[in-house]
Amino acid sequence: MRCQRPILLAIFSVILFAGCSANPPVTDPLSIAPNDFSIDVTVVTAETHTLAHMKSSRFVVFPNGALHHGDEDGWGPNTLPPRTRLLSREQIATIWSRLDQMGMASPDRADETVNLQLLPRPKDGSVYMIAINGDQKYWNFIRYIGGDQPADPAFRSLIRLLAGYAWSTDQPDVEGYEEPIRYDLGGNPYERYSEGELP
Repeated sequence: MRCQRPILLAIFSVILFAGCSANPPVTDPLSIAPNDFSIDVTVVTAETHTLAHMKSSRFVVFPNGALHHGDEDGWGPNTLPPRTRLLSREQIATIWSRLDQMGMASPDRADETVNLQLLPRPKDGSVYMIAINGDQKYWNFIRYIGGDQPADPAFRSLIRLLAGYAWSTDQPDVEGYEEPIRYDLGGNPYERYSEGELP
């Protein structure tokens, strides 16, 4: 029995140190997207378009849900547009689900990782650039589309979703505002003074 104690202690020590060496992942139990999920989408076109998925635009979603968007001329993968709104966890999960449905939620089918800032501008047609971070990994997708070609269905679906969230949709009668956050801080502390009654 005495010979077994050192062996058991050694095994316990190995398990203990092995367990302590790996950092457990921090996850949000209410979200299907990784906590570090972010997405960066850039569309550069040679011609002017009015459709949300065809015009030059830029969308950046940070892990905290901040959505930055710009669709004026000159936006490229090296620029950060102003913040448009803060997305909810459900909206972040919807973006991640859309990526998963299209097979873009992992680097398995991604294109070769490149510096998007070095890609040449299209002489005609469009170039779509999507960069994704998640689970401490980075991957990207790039599509060049000729002027007479339809947009890639996966890219079209994702960009139209982001454009809707950024209130930049081409659909009619869409109001571009966000409900303000209201806090109930109790009654008006100055109400007794407005009635002319002093203590």
